[in-house]
Amino acid sequence: MFTGSGFINFHHASVALAYLGVLILQPIWHALVPTPLGAESWWLALAATGPLLFPLKGILKGNIRSMTWGGYLLVFYLVFGAMETWSNPPQRIPALLQTLLVTFCIYAMLRFSTEYPYN
Repeated sequence: MFTGSGFINFHHASVALAYLGVLILQPIWHALVPTPLGAESWWLALAATGPLLFPLKGILKGNIRSMTWGGYLLVFYLVFGAMETWSNPPQRIPALLQTLLVTFCIYAMLRFSTEYPYN
């Protein structure tokens, strides 16, 4: 799963863990957390989790194209997390966690792409 040189392994593992963190956070935040901190809506959780599942297989395999598409998707989650952090005080903690995870994941994707051996 994590093949290649040491830095590529580290950056690929960082991307995979951060992406999985964002993926796992969505149903927890939107469906399981009580109303002041979350929405308690499985429909919202499904709508937030669904798009993240499309590039998941390629990201776990280290496919650079899947990471690119995953990064495009994560920009929406970054904007949503920043907006909720700023405007919704009861949901500030999960929104800030999402913003930090997405920022770390995009940074790790950029680092992975600079170390990626193009053939």
